[in-house]
Amino acid sequence: MTDSAEPTRVASMSGDEKAAALCDDVAASVHPDTEAVAQHCGQIERSAEDMLARLDELVAVLNKLSEDSKEQREALTPALEAWASGLARDFAYLDSAEDTVEAVKGAVADVEHQLAQLESTEFRRARLADIEKARKGIEG
Repeated sequence: MTDSAEPTRVASMSGDEKAAALCDDVAASVHPDTEAVAQHCGQIERSAEDMLARLDELVAVLNKLSEDSKEQREALTPALEAWASGLARDFAYLDSAEDTVEAVKGAVADVEHQLAQLESTEFRRARLADIEKARKGIEG
């Protein structure tokens, strides 16, 4: 057909025929490069597979870390509990020792006070007199 016959042919078509003709014209005008599309789809597919493989590896690493962490926690828990109870016992002993030291300090202070009182009284004078007699006996 020639270009002049084309408008006449289109005018005599029904609506559906016109739509079908238009689709045929568009399809004839559009020539997708199916090889490029297939290559691009293949690259996308490989990238997706690589990403899924990396994701699987990451999940495996995270699961292993989680298992290791759980095992370490279970292994350390009794040791840490024993250590904590030992610390509690040691601190109780230190508190007891501090109480004893405070009691001894108080007793020493009382003895020092009593001794100071004794030295300042007649006892001191009597002792000084005894010392003086002893020195005279040695010198004399």
